[in-house]
Amino acid sequence: MKTLDYTHRKAGADHGKRFVLTRMDAFSADKWARHILQAAIRGGARIGADLADAGVAGLASLGIEIFGFMEETELDRALDRLMQCVALRPDPAHPDTTRAVIATDFEEPDTLGLVRAEAFRLHVGFLLAAAHQLFPVVAALLGEAAQETPSPSAA
Repeated sequence: MKTLDYTHRKAGADHGKRFVLTRMDAFSADKWARHILQAAIRGGARIGADLADAGVAGLASLGIEIFGFMEETELDRALDRLMQCVALRPDPAHPDTTRAVIATDFEEPDTLGLVRAEAFRLHVGFLLAAAHQLFPVVAALLGEAAQETPSPSAA
């Protein structure tokens, strides 16, 4: 599994805290990504094939579109799942020792946001893959439905 070490460098109470972020396994990350896209669409986001074609850089600009339309419970569930990928290295003298993060590990609001952003970056590829999987399937299903429905001129 891919891992990333993140040390918080911004001045403040969390300066120097070290985190280890581990990417979800492929099946879990795929499921997480599909659920995020489906929740955003159910919430009214206008996500379509443009997301599948946006690439990693384009996905950042669609972030509000993706997360902003999700119901709060679904958004919380998605972010909670993402944070399960984050561990803290609590003791610099024992760099191999890690533990799951807890709420009190974050004293500065920015730290939580930055750690979430890094964890999200580890998984962006799965969102793009889910978009590539979902939208061609939807297009194919819509195409089949259009073929099965007689056109007005066929009557």
